[in-house]
Amino acid sequence: MTGRAIWCLGMYASASTWLFNVVRQVLQLAQQEKVQVAFISGKEKHLTFDGPRAVTIIKSHEVNNEDRIVDVSRNSRKILITIRDPRDAVASLMQAHGYDFDKALGFVEQSATLCMNFTKDRRVKLFQYETGFFEDTRTVGAVAEHLGYKLEKDVILAIYKSLTRSEVERHIQKMPKMPGILKSTEAGDLLDTKTQWHSHHAGRSGEIGKWKRLLDARQVEQIKRRTDFYSAMLQVP
Repeated sequence: MTGRAIWCLGMYASASTWLFNVVRQVLQLAQQEKVQVAFISGKEKHLTFDGPRAVTIIKSHEVNNEDRIVDVSRNSRKILITIRDPRDAVASLMQAHGYDFDKALGFVEQSATLCMNFTKDRRVKLFQYETGFFEDTRTVGAVAEHLGYKLEKDVILAIYKSLTRSEVERHIQKMPKMPGILKSTEAGDLLDTKTQWHSHHAGRSGEIGKWKRLLDARQVEQIKRRTDFYSAMLQVP
């Protein structure tokens, strides 16, 4: 029997953090229960779901622990998945994080595999980056409906406006002076644990097809070979 948690699962660079924040705000506005956030990768020693009068929103990309995947799935009432053309996802990781090609491809392959494993699940609502769902107010209403809530139009618009690119950029600019912000000692990246916005989310263009100018033919072929399962299902050319 599934629990009350909500699982936001996404490929890297697929607007998964944007969708996570839609879910977070919908839950906070639609009900009086406390919302708690958990980001998982599979390395956690322990994960508590649904504390007293709380709904846990789980955010993840790849999860390197089969038992943890089973645990999260079993405790999730609804699952929302964001996906993107693997070529653009790899190019984005190289561009935004400074990863080399092999590291970026490894992360994208793992996250795409996990996403594809759940796309047919009855609890899932799927969002594809290329549709521009993150620039459409209707997405907020669709998320609320999937979670079992109906929001007024003004509430939907307020949530959408709070997550426009310009508002997110403003939020990230304020993060260095905000309490509770975490800093990576390795990369110097900042993280707001409430919203899951990182400083590396700033300056994104949302460009579709960037792989054409950032990747060479050998890299494109390697991505195609290792993500054939994704391309066949989503009919990526």
